[in-house]
Amino acid sequence: METEKISQNIQTLIGDIGEKMSLFNLYKLINKNKDLEIYKNYSESGYDIGIINHKSRKKVRIEVKTRQRLMTTTKKNKNSCQFTLTEIEKNSSDFLVAYWLDYTNDFFIVPIDSSDIKKTKSDEKYLFKFVVSRLKDVRENNIYSQHAMKYLNNWEILLDFLK
Repeated sequence: METEKISQNIQTLIGDIGEKMSLFNLYKLINKNKDLEIYKNYSESGYDIGIINHKSRKKVRIEVKTRQRLMTTTKKNKNSCQFTLTEIEKNSSDFLVAYWLDYTNDFFIVPIDSSDIKKTKSDEKYLFKFVVSRLKDVRENNIYSQHAMKYLNNWEILLDFLK
């Protein structure tokens, strides 16, 4: 059976949506704090968004990964999603913001050194994966796998890192 990939233009659009939604959420979080400045990274490799605390001189580097299953040709499990980092992205970032576009307000803010980001090997290169599963049987407001729930929309962890 032949499968058709989503066009590069759509893949780029999906990535842009995730970065812009992350920037918007971060702006909402910090816009009243005059010590904090958010920026889109264009000059350093390995991360997408940065926040600087001008008072403490600390900086947080954020890599955003966006995934979707709304438009796909795959028949694979649509209740699970992998967010994959390259070794450069992992080594250059402090946090992964994993945005599952299918569920428009569900962001997972994961510290890069979390044991929930698993190291794998592909074609002699190391990759790092954060996997989220959506539960079929929702109980007590837990809609994702237990390891993922602690990161769900936990934007405050970024502010704690900047203190």
